[in-house]
Amino acid sequence: MNPGNDPALTPPASVFLSPAPQSFTGRYRFTVRHMFLGVTFALLLLAVVVPNSLQVTTAAAMGLAFMLALPGLRIGPGFRTLLALYACTVIVTVVYMVVGGMHDAPQDAEIQVAAIYILSPLLWTIIADGLLRQLGTDRLIDWFALLSLLCALSVALFFYLYLTRGAAAVTFFFEGANVNLNEGFAGATMHVYGSLIFLCGGFFGSPELIKNRLMRLALLAMLLVCALTSGRTALILAVPLGWFLGLLLSSRTTGRRQKSPVFRIIRYGLPMLIAVITALVLLQAYTQISLSTVLDAVSTKLASGGGSARVQMTHSLSAGILANDGLGSGHGVGVDFISDTVHPWRYELVWLATLYRVGIIGTLIYALPFLLYIVAVIRLAYDRRLPPRHKFMFCGFVCAFLGTNTNPYIEAFVFQWMYVIPLVALSIEYPMALRRGQE
Repeated sequence: MNPGNDPALTPPASVFLSPAPQSFTGRYRFTVRHMFLGVTFALLLLAVVVPNSLQVTTAAAMGLAFMLALPGLRIGPGFRTLLALYACTVIVTVVYMVVGGMHDAPQDAEIQVAAIYILSPLLWTIIADGLLRQLGTDRLIDWFALLSLLCALSVALFFYLYLTRGAAAVTFFFEGANVNLNEGFAGATMHVYGSLIFLCGGFFGSPELIKNRLMRLALLAMLLVCALTSGRTALILAVPLGWFLGLLLSSRTTGRRQKSPVFRIIRYGLPMLIAVITALVLLQAYTQISLSTVLDAVSTKLASGGGSARVQMTHSLSAGILANDGLGSGHGVGVDFISDTVHPWRYELVWLATLYRVGIIGTLIYALPFLLYIVAVIRLAYDRRLPPRHKFMFCGFVCAFLGTNTNPYIEAFVFQWMYVIPLVALSIEYPMALRRGQE
């Protein structure tokens, strides 16, 4: 007897057609999703907590996360607008790479410009889209809270190792590391301070997103201690700036209309006050750091225009802009003042240097995605449709964006997440916001 001819023993066609392929597809998507989230968390761990310490590993994680994000890529209206703006920046970059080549820009500069201005932003954009769609903005902020805690612990470990075992013990964090603890001042050389500019701005702007009150106060206090002991003006200023922006936007966020101004001030002022008191108690008990000395150093640096080196840099770049009539001298081309002997075409004043490299029109095209983002957030806030999660992103972004006037964070692929993630998050949830900004 042939079982294949017996209807009772022959499985229905659906057994061979639908269930198996659907089950396989579901398992495949489930596996890819979890692999993507795992790799992306590892990428953020490297880029946020130990930036520049493991560049090759970070680049490999970034490439793998990009590949895993591609299967789930969805190009909606807002994301399409971002890609169009990115395409415009690519055109500017290619044109001024050619101009730079005509002005004898070194080949290393051309390669780095292509990687930083073309490749890296695209990878971060695709990764951010996949991450925000798979995880959600609220859950990503929870990740940032955990990463902030790890950042604070890395700063504490850095100081402990340096003070007990010397500079050789912290080469993993920073080559040629240095700590200054003289006359009540504190300062250290760590790349993680770049990440903390965004994180301090975000969490002091939206502390309510940390649901556990004890965790909220502890994290704010740790972030404040990191800022005060950093010696970085941009990081120290990120704390009051983030707090002020959060307070300013609190009445315009969703779900907060019924709160009175007095309640909002208390709600935002109390965590800040407790964090400040806790930080000062810790610094007074375990260090010789003086808050007045730190603030005096910050005010002096601001009054002097960022120090003598940045003043000279400003003068040289301004002279270069006037010399090329605002048309741009090309990527990879520098001025007489040299800030980095290894990369003489790089400058800490990023936007002034950009104006020198690509001219007025090129700089406006580079800045357009960020300007449209700012306009879109302001419009949402004006309409009282700004969610707290986007208030967090906006406060962090503004602090990081202003930080580009002190260090070229935006020109380092490990820090570009600070400038890409907020834009992608808004484009996914409010696809018309950026498009309206172009009208």
